[in-house]
Amino acid sequence: MSSMPEAPALTGTVFAAAQTALQRLAGYRSFSAGTGERIDFLRLVQSQADALLAAGVPRNDLPFVKRFPRHPRACAVAILADLQRRGLIEITRYDENLLTQTEQIITQFDHGAFKTYIYPEEGLLLAMIASVTAPRNAIFLGSYYGYWAHWAIPAIAVRGGLVTLIDPNPQCCAVTRHNLTRSGFAEAVRVVEARGEDFLQSTSDLFDLCVLDAENPRTHPDPDQRGKRVYHSLTQACLPRLQRDALLVCHNILFTDKTGDPAFADLIARNRDELGRFCRTVSDHFAPFVEYRTTEGVGIARLSSRRAESPWPVAADIDVDATST
Repeated sequence: MSSMPEAPALTGTVFAAAQTALQRLAGYRSFSAGTGERIDFLRLVQSQADALLAAGVPRNDLPFVKRFPRHPRACAVAILADLQRRGLIEITRYDENLLTQTEQIITQFDHGAFKTYIYPEEGLLLAMIASVTAPRNAIFLGSYYGYWAHWAIPAIAVRGGLVTLIDPNPQCCAVTRHNLTRSGFAEAVRVVEARGEDFLQSTSDLFDLCVLDAENPRTHPDPDQRGKRVYHSLTQACLPRLQRDALLVCHNILFTDKTGDPAFADLIARNRDELGRFCRTVSDHFAPFVEYRTTEGVGIARLSSRRAESPWPVAADIDVDATST
């Protein structure tokens, strides 16, 4: 790989940075339209490493670009259909007009000084899930600066639901509040500047949707809190506060990959290490727990009296190259 220095610190979505480098290329356009082959897209991404870095894509995220679905909305729709087949949701018909309005809100989102690794299909998927399940009381643990949550908030708020966003970073919470004021959803959302575990120990609320996307520095003094290990303590703290049949949606659930990029072997090994206890806890209380191969990986499960057969999520083999909804 090139030794070219990376661009100045990125703000906004990593996807937008990658698209800046790729959208001018005929190979990317044909891939997105469904006429190009996946293998050609993988080669294209590999050949454009310098351009992607120059556009602001972090070096460690270059392999993830190879996991882009052809059509983000079609990918999200395919996941909805799979969720219904598995009994995790009852219906798949979402409010298309509201989703269009949500996408418009997202285009005006103010990222402040932050960047996000939430990709379009992951945002669309969360918006669709919120639309078809109509949560009454949702909690986002590790809400960061509220970007992923903003995909779901309109569908929850329009039906009178409440949303609680938890993050210990005051700067993140400030950007979240700023965007809620701009989007007009501040009345439907509670922003709490705290550790998720501390909030969950102090609240009497019960939640029917939990969205998990927290991460601590890997230099954290407590080894059990480093990186994505925090998922375990957050899930343990959240279990008593979940309603029966509550839905769990988690980011960075990536244990399988089909790109062939060797970087994923180390990443999957790290995920098995950091997320092992979390996955065992989920398998004890949720079934099934399904891994969906979005760009960064999304795991979805529903609270259940059944115990999963395996401590690891089941990989759903959806068609990430679908181009129509």
